[in-house]
Amino acid sequence: MIWPGTAWVQAQSLVLPTIPEATDAIVDMLEGTGLSRPSKVKLGTCVAAEAATYPGQVACTVAVTMGAAVNENPMDFYKQGKTWKAQPSASQDKLPFPDPKLQ
Repeated sequence: MIWPGTAWVQAQSLVLPTIPEATDAIVDMLEGTGLSRPSKVKLGTCVAAEAATYPGQVACTVAVTMGAAVNENPMDFYKQGKTWKAQPSASQDKLPFPDPKLQ
C-alpha cells in the first residue's frame, strides 16, 4: 500500500563494467605513474556513487593484483562515450572494508 503523500520509488539497477573494461579503466587511470599493468582485477560490492559527477557513476570495492601484491580499494567507474573510466572514490563509507565479496 502506498500512503497519500508518499512517492513510489523503484531501485535503479547499476550498470557495471566488465572485468576487462574495469582493468582498462584502471590502467588508463594509472598511466604515467610508473605502476605496471594489473595482472588481475576483481570487483566486489558496488553501489551508486556518492557525490557522483557523471551519470550512472558507480562505486565499487576493487581488488587489484600487481605482481605478488593485492590491494583492495574503493574506486568509482563511469562511462565516457563507450569507454569506462576509473577514479578514486568518495564513497568509501558506503562500501564494506574488507569486502567479503573479495575474499
